[in-house]
Amino acid sequence: MKKLSLLLILLFSTIFTACELDGFLFNTESLDEYKLPGNSIPQDHLQEVSLNSGGNKIYGYWVESNGERPGITILYCHGNKHNIDEYWDRVMLMYELGVNIFIYDYRGYGKSEGKSSETGLYQDSDAALNYVMNEQNVPADSLCIYGYSLGNVASIYLAGQKVDPRCLIAESPFASANSLTQGSTVLDIPSQWLTTGSFDNAKQIQNINTRFLLIHGAQDDFVRYRDNGKVVYANAPEPKSMVLVQDANHTDIPDIMGYEAYLELVRNWIFDINSEN
Repeated sequence: MKKLSLLLILLFSTIFTACELDGFLFNTESLDEYKLPGNSIPQDHLQEVSLNSGGNKIYGYWVESNGERPGITILYCHGNKHNIDEYWDRVMLMYELGVNIFIYDYRGYGKSEGKSSETGLYQDSDAALNYVMNEQNVPADSLCIYGYSLGNVASIYLAGQKVDPRCLIAESPFASANSLTQGSTVLDIPSQWLTTGSFDNAKQIQNINTRFLLIHGAQDDFVRYRDNGKVVYANAPEPKSMVLVQDANHTDIPDIMGYEAYLELVRNWIFDINSEN
């Protein structure tokens, strides 16, 4: 048994040494143009923008409110799977809230230039925040920052280090690179074998000064709640609230909750409706 374990460890070591270490977290896909699959948002409400981030040109979309809540903006930091196109269904869903939305691709994703890294993720989120606040003139008390999966590294960093937004929403966050790798693999594999970054959301969340909502799938087998979301939530200061969605995995929370229930949850938190805090 010991020999088998050693052989498996050596095999994993060889595989991960031969691969890009951060490929475990950064699932990039390059594009020449965005397709925005199934788009139902009027074209005159869409603006593709490019930003400078550490000498790289990164791309995003400014989505103008449908007129219901033009004074509120969501800065959406997407997950590690591919690019803006992969998350356009989320943008269309949030458009129903009546707010403005800005979604952007990290370097190495979609049309964005450069190579993905933890440092690059922070620089790209800085560029996105600068665009929203200075180019679109969105004040901090009108800004909600929403992170999904990997995007929580960017969103929690922004709320912890750069701005005190109206609120912060974290969907399926991992506590750190180590917590993610320990909870997502059968073998006890050090996080350094898979990524060169620390991605320490559990530490960074302690620095926020805003209302915090955590949403996590109870059956998430990629970012397990007990090792990740639970830890992030415990470290977050008040005021905060948590919704553990039964039967939901990592990617299907809106589907399992039902779109109306999901939108009601997000709407109530953004607009501070029926808040207990």
